[in-house]
Parts: sequence; C-alpha cells; structure tokens
Amino acid sequence: MKSAIKIPRRKFLKSLAFLSLAPIAQACKSSIFSSSDSLQSKPKVDILLEGTEEDVAKSIQDKYDLLENLYNNPGKELTIGFVQDGAYNVLKLSFVKDDIVSYPHLKLVNTRTGEVANVVWGIEGLYPSIKFVDNLGRTIVKNGRTLEFALKTSSSKRANKVNSPSDWILIGIKVFAVALLLWIGFSVVKYIVSAIAFVAFNAMVIGLVLAGLSLVVQVIQWILDKTGITLNDVIEFFKRTIEEIVNILRDVIGFI
Repeated sequence: MKSAIKIPRRKFLKSLAFLSLAPIAQACKSSIFSSSDSLQSKPKVDILLEGTEEDVAKSIQDKYDLLENLYNNPGKELTIGFVQDGAYNVLKLSFVKDDIVSYPHLKLVNTRTGEVANVVWGIEGLYPSIKFVDNLGRTIVKNGRTLEFALKTSSSKRANKVNSPSDWILIGIKVFAVALLLWIGFSVVKYIVSAIAFVAFNAMVIGLVLAGLSLVVQVIQWILDKTGITLNDVIEFFKRTIEEIVNILRDVIGFI
C-alpha cells in the first residue's frame, strides 16, 4: 500500500490562495478581451472616422452628393462612426419635417445616450446663428451652456471680418464644432469632432440653399442674402485636396 503524499502546510495554503484568485483573474482577462473585441468590431456606418488626420480627411472628402441626397429624402439617416471613451459610438444625421420650424432641418441622434438635437437656423444681432433644440423646440442647455451660437469669431480676432461665402462656411464649421463638442462630450478627439462638424454644417448649408430655392422663409432668405452662399460654394469645399481638408480640420481644432 502506497503511503499518502504529504504537502507542506505553507505550500498547501499558497495553493488555496491561488485557486481562490483564479476566477477573479479569469474575469479580468475576459473583461479585457471583451473591451478589445468591442473596439475591433467596427460598426457598419456610412462614414467611419478613425486613424490619422489624413485618413479622416479622406473619409469626408467628396461627400456632397451623399448630403444632397440626404436632404432630398427626409427621414433617411446618415450614420457616422467614431471612437469615444475607448469604444465606438454612432451619430445619426437626418433631415426632418416637423412643427419645430417651417423648413426641413437637421436632426442629430447620439445612439449611445439616446439624446436628440434638432439643429435650426436663428438670428443673433447682425449674424446668423445655429441652435441645438429639443423635440419641443426649446434651446438645449448642456452643462450650464445654452447651445445657440452666432456665426462669428471672437471680436478680439482680426478674422472676425467675413468676406466670402467660403469664409461663412468655414466659420460655420468652427461654431458647429463648438456646439457639437459641448453636446456630445469632451471625450471625443477634437479632429474627429471637426470632421463631424465639417459634414454636418455643410449638410445644413445644402438644406439652407435648397430650401431657399423652394420656400419663402424669412430667416433663410436673410441668411442667404447675408452670406451669398450657393451650392457651388459647398461643392468646392468637398472637392478640396486631402491636404487642404486636413488644414481646415486643424484650423477648426485651433478654434475649439
């Protein structure tokens, strides 16, 4: 008869400690791989913004037809994917017709939080403005900041002088980026926010011009007269080289 194998008491206690920690270690390992897997599973979206500034610029170049089609098909959604807090988030853009304003306007949906922002035109003094409003038409207040912004730069900057339609579009992208950053959260990389603003504000301008061709809306006619923006001005923005778009994104980053 074989004698029982004796295990020293100290070694036995160490073994028990190791076994008790094994489930925790396994859980941590599973959590790490789950997080990694979720980031690696890229969402199926119309525009995915990730990589370098050049990669992002390529993702938003030549998107004019896509945005014009979006306006001409109210309710159709354009999806934009990006990384936020270590995981993918998706922003949905569409044009809607409702009682908030008398023209089709841009609607944003943050799929992570379920928050909705309707983006409409306004007038603040001598300047056009953009407003993020809720489904009842009330201007959204985020972290104590009312989300209505005039299309102008700081009065302390020489760049406050706006001359051409392209100037108006560029300052509009900058202002939209500020509003978007406040609304969606500061955990998004700034050049990603700039790219989303590039797409979203140009969509607004396309809607502005097309609505101005078919609707008699005082605020829209005033903005068109004030800025002189045409569809060709918007098309020109999307036909710029990758380097030029990167420079625009960097300019927007400097503003926000």
